[in-house]
Formats: sequence, structure tokens, C-alpha cells
Amino acid sequence: MRPFDSNIPSTQLEENPEADRVTVIIDAAKELGRPLFFSLIIITVSFMPVFTLESQEGRLFKPLAYTKTFAMFFAAIVSITLVPALMTLLIRGKITPANKNPANRLLVFFYRPFLKGVLRFRIVTLIVALVALAVTVPVFKELGSEFMPPLNEGTILYMPTTLPGLSIREAKAILQKQNKMLKAFPEVEHVFGKIGRAKTSTDPAPL
Repeated sequence: MRPFDSNIPSTQLEENPEADRVTVIIDAAKELGRPLFFSLIIITVSFMPVFTLESQEGRLFKPLAYTKTFAMFFAAIVSITLVPALMTLLIRGKITPANKNPANRLLVFFYRPFLKGVLRFRIVTLIVALVALAVTVPVFKELGSEFMPPLNEGTILYMPTTLPGLSIREAKAILQKQNKMLKAFPEVEHVFGKIGRAKTSTDPAPL
């Protein structure tokens, strides 16, 4: 954990009070810019399988994938261009060291043992990762063919059109005739009808 802590501007300024603040911030940004950039790129690449979806699931999830991909890509660019420049302008006054921040200390308390365990048992960590990757192969093969289960509720929506000036009495008569005709089919168990429509573009049928 020490190499990571040494890249924090507050730590460097505390260890070397004579150092120039802007120089320390720039050096820390250079040191952490590459891993931060690639971590965001990895998150972006993880959404690539969504682009293999087809049909209904593709139309549903591809806008999310495009939005997430573009957002993470530009975030990666901004993290190595704009963020370092803003750090030199916005980081003013005394900087509280990371080891005195309660939230940071709590995160380090939980993260340090996990990181030490992963670095100590490298082979086991790689094997677990490869097994997890192998388990996802069958799922990946099904992404391009079926992602959402087919919806078959056994209902049919019949939406006829009528004249604009149809009266309520005539509409009731037509609705009753339609219900009798639909009930005549042996496959039909129930028939529900309505007269009128809501003031919305999603309900264009008067019956």
C-alpha cells in the first residue's frame, strides 16, 4: 500500500514541505494517469457483449450500452487531460493527509487484507479468475440469440376503427356484436371490451 500512498499529493507535501505544490500535483497525476485511464477503458470494454444482442433485447439495451460506452470513454480522456489541469487550480490551502481521513482509513482497513491476500496467492487468484471466465462462455454463446424470454400471455388485442362521429349507442351495439363474434371461437375464454379512448397517442382505438 505504501507505493500507492506516496502518490497522494498530501503525502508528498507532508514528506517534503519544500516541494512545489503544482509540481507535486502534476507528478502524482502522471503516476496515476495510466492506471486510471486503463481502468476506465476496461469498464468500457466490459459493455461490448451488449452490442451482440439482437431483436427486441438489442433495441432495449443497445442505447444503454452506447451511452455507457461514450460516457466512460470520454471520462477516460478527461481523466488524463482536464482533471490534472483542474487539480492545479482547485487544490488550494492545506491538504488533509489521507491517513487522517476517516472514510479513507475505513476503506484501507477492509481493502488492505484483501489486496495482500490476492498478491500472496497469485496462482490461486488466477485460477479462480480463469474458472469464472470459463463459466461465462456458455452464457456468452446465448447472448446473440436469446436474452429475454419470449412473452406469450395468451392474449390478443383487437383494436378496430370506426367513424369519428360515432354515437355512444352505436358504439355499444358494435361492441356487443364484436364480443359475441369473438366468444364464438372455441379458443377464446374471456372477452373484455371498452368504449372511448384516453387522450394519449398510445390508445388510438375508440373500441
